[in-house]
Amino acid sequence: MSKLTVEGLQSNWRCFEKLCGRLGDHHVNALLDTLGERLVMCPASPREDQYGCYPGGLIEHALETTAMMRTLVEAYSLDMEVSSILKVGLLHMVGKVGNLTEDYFVEQESSWHREKLGQLYKYNEEINKMSVSHRTLFLLQHFGIMLTSDEWLAVQLASGSHFEENRFYVGNEPSLALVLQQAKQVIIHKAKAS
Repeated sequence: MSKLTVEGLQSNWRCFEKLCGRLGDHHVNALLDTLGERLVMCPASPREDQYGCYPGGLIEHALETTAMMRTLVEAYSLDMEVSSILKVGLLHMVGKVGNLTEDYFVEQESSWHREKLGQLYKYNEEINKMSVSHRTLFLLQHFGIMLTSDEWLAVQLASGSHFEENRFYVGNEPSLALVLQQAKQVIIHKAKAS
């Protein structure tokens, strides 16, 4: 498990805020102002054998995914708006922060789960059940962050087209969604290989 230092958390947050600032959207600023501290500390996954299972894992993964999206777009000479790449790359998993007041991931108290399964976090049973993509889309609309149809579909399909709720889109995914999915997979693969 990789851990971020306080300096690493701060550096990632400054970079995340700066990139979000390039969107020039005061609604994104409102989301960051409201959820900022929770976003900074949010892990990306609950188990040690998964990517980003540590405080700051979510922001680190979003930054790496966004960078990889830009690399893929350049490598394949795709015509894509930088603002769309930034918006979906940086914000596609904000639903993992939880709802407006409570965290999605809470510390696992069970020493057995921690030691035997490497489960450092568990899902908060106190918040309503939603998929990460649905919770992300809810939070974005709550803060008034407008999405194009391609951006909306990219967020919806971020976890992959293999999920039942996303099978309808197979073969018709916008390029932005495919680039996001591929970038996420490359980053996750690199994390597992290291």
